Amino acid sequence: MTFLVNNGEKLALGIAVLLLVVFAFLWFGMSGEDPTVELDRKSGDLEKEAKKVHQEMTAPNTENWQAKAVKPWTTLVASARPADSWGAFLVTKAEGKGLKKDVIKKVPVLVPPVSNLVTEVAIDSITVGWSYKDYTTQEVQKMARDKDNKADAAKVTHFVLEREVNGSGKWEVLSDKLDAKVLSYVDTKIEPKAKYNYRVTAYSSDKAFLERGGKVDSETGATANPSGLVNAVTGAPVQTLGIWKLTFTNATKPADAAKGMVYVKIEKFEKGVGKVEKAHIHYDGDVIGTWEESQGAEPTSKHRVASKTGKSIEVDFNTGATLITVNPVKINVDVKRCKPIFDKSTGNKTGCDQVIEKRAFDTAQITYKDDEGLKKIYVPSPASLDQLCDEHGGRKIMVRPPDSSGAEKTPEDPNKPDPKELARQKKEADAEKLYDEAEKAMDKNKSLALQYYNKLMKDYIDTEFVSKNKKAIIEERISALKKSK
Repeated sequence: MTFLVNNGEKLALGIAVLLLVVFAFLWFGMSGEDPTVELDRKSGDLEKEAKKVHQEMTAPNTENWQAKAVKPWTTLVASARPADSWGAFLVTKAEGKGLKKDVIKKVPVLVPPVSNLVTEVAIDSITVGWSYKDYTTQEVQKMARDKDNKADAAKVTHFVLEREVNGSGKWEVLSDKLDAKVLSYVDTKIEPKAKYNYRVTAYSSDKAFLERGGKVDSETGATANPSGLVNAVTGAPVQTLGIWKLTFTNATKPADAAKGMVYVKIEKFEKGVGKVEKAHIHYDGDVIGTWEESQGAEPTSKHRVASKTGKSIEVDFNTGATLITVNPVKINVDVKRCKPIFDKSTGNKTGCDQVIEKRAFDTAQITYKDDEGLKKIYVPSPASLDQLCDEHGGRKIMVRPPDSSGAEKTPEDPNKPDPKELARQKKEADAEKLYDEAEKAMDKNKSLALQYYNKLMKDYIDTEFVSKNKKAIIEERISALKKSK
């Protein structure tokens, strides 16, 4: 009893330890389950936890990346337990729509082009012409209404004309600022038998055209055109005539006449003087430019003419050409005519159809020979019957749209000779013919000769042949004939 009292606590502790040992033995020793299973299970749970997205690991809310600069940010990810060993990564994602900005395309500005450069060669000059016209009101309105190809209109403000000589490839400026209303230019600084070519360039200083007259960009629309260049057109090379130009008119051969006759105007490019001219009736076999200045005198090629300054000078008109024959003929020709086409809605000319008509034509065949060989021409020329527009090689003609009935109004033929000019030329030829008859009658029939001379002074005093060339001689002849009576 005394033992239990003194050692009771130790005994109780020993029994408890013994029971604990027995319980542990029974728990671990007698169980058939592998103790590592539980460890593997816990290890798997840890791996799942490592891959799980935690709220602390998510990125902060994103902002509109296109509207604002990205603000730098960092996030510290802390391990739940020091013993864990696992990695982490961040994925950022922008959501929402970007800011859309509408681009307004610039409307292009158009200017009509210059076109159809043509040249006309004279003995002492070359006339250069070109075509240009502003857009009509209807065309401007149509351009403005076009949804797919809308455009504004502007005008040419000036032209630049250049010249090339003998195919050199070098272009010299003849005029650097021709007004837009000027559509022709006369070049007088030329040399005989030289080749010339011309180029005209159109410019516009319209403010809108300078800002929006360039190439059209697919995204922004019209671009600038600071130079103001519209376009350029080059003609075909032409050659000057040399020093001679012969023009034949009033060709005829009466039924009872042995020889044909024709009125010949001779133009010469006289060095240091420029163009001079002389006209005279020539007969079959005559040397062109040579005739008697007075009855009984030797035929000469030197004749007095008035220069551009008004001074009378002597010029040698020895052309080296001979008139061989003048024969009236009737030929069949193809007459070309441009029939204009008009837009029914606007009434503007849009083009033309070329019509060819067969026609019999009364003319005279002139045969002559010069330093280039034998030549044959028709006077008047069948080409004078053609009615071609300026776009097809003809002179500029005025055309009118068809009337309400659809009938076309035929324009006047611009190539038709002026009746007044024809009458003047005929009178000149008649005066010269009458003078020749009077000269021939001087030896055989003085009374008839006096009659002819008086008629010349009365009816033909207004002709150049009488007033400028023969007046003094005729007056002398009349005075001498009256004294001989």
